[in-house]
Amino acid sequence: MNYFAHLHIAERTQTSFAGNLLGDFSVQVDTLPDDLLEGWRLHQKVDVMVDEHEQSILFRSTARAGRRRFAGIVQDIVMDYWLIRYWSQFSDMSLALFCQHAVTELVADAHRCPERLQKMIRSLEQRNWLADLGTQQGVENAIRSIMRRWRHGQHLQPFIEELPEVLAQGEAPFLYLYPDLLAFVDQQA
Repeated sequence: MNYFAHLHIAERTQTSFAGNLLGDFSVQVDTLPDDLLEGWRLHQKVDVMVDEHEQSILFRSTARAGRRRFAGIVQDIVMDYWLIRYWSQFSDMSLALFCQHAVTELVADAHRCPERLQKMIRSLEQRNWLADLGTQQGVENAIRSIMRRWRHGQHLQPFIEELPEVLAQGEAPFLYLYPDLLAFVDQQA
């Protein structure tokens, strides 16, 4: 799961929004305040559960001309896309209200976050792009952002070239996996 799903999980479990994103950022775990640490731990558990889920394995095993190794990165972003597309099935809160609430929560904790997460929060505060992750362009932007930051980023270019197909391949796995994930996080709370 990527940012949006982790924020949804934070809302559902009443844990720190920033803490639930920290799993994707370099942090000194032993220095985290309890609320951020709780979110960080939940993020780690979610990532393991998702990676081991049969639908994730199926998505990653789809033939992609030698790119299976990087499919998990793209899967996280694709899962956010489908969560936004099916939002009303997973939340009673409107998408717009949730996105605003998430940014408000993140801004409140920004000062306690690593610089890279602070930069992302400032970006969200300036232009809340969370709902954009539910568009093909938003998915492409997210992949390109990873490509710029990561030394192996060039390996993600083929996913962009086949993005409509990749998105379509992610729908069924999302619909099976996400309810299982929500049941899992409910047990963690």
